[in-house]
Amino acid sequence: MVMTGGVPDVITYNMFIGGLCRKRHLSAAVDVLEGMSLSGCPPDIITFNTIIRAMFDHGKFDEAVDFWKDQLRKGCPPYVITYTILIELVCQHIGVARALEIMDDLAVEGCYPDLVTYNSMVNLTCKKGDYEDTSLIVCNLLSRGMEPNAVTYNTLLHSLCTYGCWEEVDEILVFMNETSNPPTVITYNILINGLCKHGLLDRAIDFLVEMISHDYCPDIITYNTLLRALCKEEMIDEAVEILRWLGDRGFSPTLITYNIVIDGLAKLGFMEKTMEVYACMVERGPRPDDVTYRCLIWGFCRADLVGEAIELLHAIGSNSRRRIRENCYRFLIHRLCQMKEVDSAVRVVEMLTSSRSKYKPASCSNIVQGIYSSGMKDEATELQQKLIEKKLFK
Repeated sequence: MVMTGGVPDVITYNMFIGGLCRKRHLSAAVDVLEGMSLSGCPPDIITFNTIIRAMFDHGKFDEAVDFWKDQLRKGCPPYVITYTILIELVCQHIGVARALEIMDDLAVEGCYPDLVTYNSMVNLTCKKGDYEDTSLIVCNLLSRGMEPNAVTYNTLLHSLCTYGCWEEVDEILVFMNETSNPPTVITYNILINGLCKHGLLDRAIDFLVEMISHDYCPDIITYNTLLRALCKEEMIDEAVEILRWLGDRGFSPTLITYNIVIDGLAKLGFMEKTMEVYACMVERGPRPDDVTYRCLIWGFCRADLVGEAIELLHAIGSNSRRRIRENCYRFLIHRLCQMKEVDSAVRVVEMLTSSRSKYKPASCSNIVQGIYSSGMKDEATELQQKLIEKKLFK
């Protein structure tokens, strides 16, 4: 390009340097970088980041640090992004203690960290559960006249909740309330999620109450997390009560929220309460979807309430805006055959065919074959004969 009078731009140089780094030609990559300014195209953040990452990938840790120091001495702007990447890589490959030493060395060169740098380091150590290193990082942060922000606290709380360090969680919450960074909705969601995963649902509910008392509005993550955990632990009354409580206080449970509770109730066989929640959903919105109906039908079948399942399918079929997947019909047909109610199974097949404008007759054959393969040979034969009489089977 240069031979023909063209001048490469920074994108071209970065692609070339990236290729050299992938081929392990790091010295050549640095040489190209050095020549960029002379050609009137100075390197940018991507150029430096590419070379530093490549050096760490090939185990040249000290060389990477010396490279960045050398660039700073040559007048390179002290890019915080490059600085953060370098320190993060040092933490990963060498350790936090060495990273803090390098930070002091770079300060002499006029390159300083910001909260993003420290939060990145906190995140790395918290993922490992290495809280001694986390403490060193926070102390270094404070020594530079900076204060942790919400990201710092939430990162630490997420890790502590993961490892079940509840005393430390309480200490941080007290400290947060005394600073200019009190708990936020994200903070409460982290706490509720962590407590639910550890089965501490009573305390999770307490945090929900505290959250609302402090005028924080729970979001879909808050109550979906809590309701899913309550249903999983079979705390059905509590789940229904919270759902009602949310509605009474002006919060609007979403479709997913209702489906979580309906699915949880149906799986446990509490179909009366399931239908109460469904009725509330229909009255207040949102509109039920395919998942809602599937949960209800499967719940009715598990509770041997196939009559109610058929009625629901009929009601759905009479509403052109409502559709339900074929596997729900198949599930109900299979259950009816298990109960030797073949005539009812035929009725469901008729409902299935009438609900599909382009229903394929081969599907009836597949349904019969599925029942036959599950060991109900007599029922499959009877169903096939009745479907032939109805001209639904070919």
